[in-house]
Amino acid sequence: MSHDETPRDADVRISDYAGRVVRRWYIVVLCVIAAIGLVLLNTVGNDTKYQAQATVFLGQPLTPLGGQTITASVATNPASASAFTRSDPVIAKAADAAGLKPAALRSHVSVTPQTVSAAQRGTSLSSNIVITIRGPKTWTRDQMKKAVGSLAEQLVQWANTYQDAKVKLLTDQVNTDKQTIETLNRSIGRAERSLAALDRSGLSPVDKASASAPLLATISDAGSRVDEISFQMTTNQIFLTAADTVEAAGFVQQPAVKTITATGHRSSLIVAVFAGLIAGVLFALLWDAARRPRTTA
Repeated sequence: MSHDETPRDADVRISDYAGRVVRRWYIVVLCVIAAIGLVLLNTVGNDTKYQAQATVFLGQPLTPLGGQTITASVATNPASASAFTRSDPVIAKAADAAGLKPAALRSHVSVTPQTVSAAQRGTSLSSNIVITIRGPKTWTRDQMKKAVGSLAEQLVQWANTYQDAKVKLLTDQVNTDKQTIETLNRSIGRAERSLAALDRSGLSPVDKASASAPLLATISDAGSRVDEISFQMTTNQIFLTAADTVEAAGFVQQPAVKTITATGHRSSLIVAVFAGLIAGVLFALLWDAARRPRTTA
């Protein structure tokens, strides 16, 4: 007899608890509504519609002779690049380009480095910098794109300070080499025409030889100079190409804007509903237990 009654007394009657929850259904509903309301209050004002992003390669500056990478460079330091991008003048210029307030833009900008590692040497190469703007719903796609584009372009220009100076110097040198070669070639041409005129003249062989000696020397010297300058100009052109391509900072990802999906908000609401249900069931059981009349022996 006692063997049959003990399990019956200890048995948890699920239907009884379910009935208590059903009787206090309004508590469950209120808890779910409260949980959803908290989620909505937490996201109001922070809702984002668009995300603008650009990725910038900081460049890989080489030594002036193009032999080695300059490892210690402010422009290729991700921390320096981040500080520059978030500096007041840069933010102000981007905000002006997009028609936004600098303080509002700053609060929605994030600058994240993507470091590329050389595992075989255990060193770190130049980094990519990802500039992201997550703006409120009041900002348009055009504003977002202009803002992130301005920030990225300013970063590229800043990172290319050394490379731009190098390109200018090399370009000037190549242009000078070209002009010098043209001048030397004109001298060679005049000397050759003078030799041809001497050959057609009625001067004696001795006089021709005497007159042609300086002309031949001019052709020889100018030709040697042309060869030397041409070799150096080719080297400078290679350095120029490297400075303008390999070394230069630039866009890995052009400024672009995409619509942010509502997946995150939907997930938060689903979690809130489940949390509200659990809390509501617990409160309903507690409230029902507190409201039930106590029985006396």
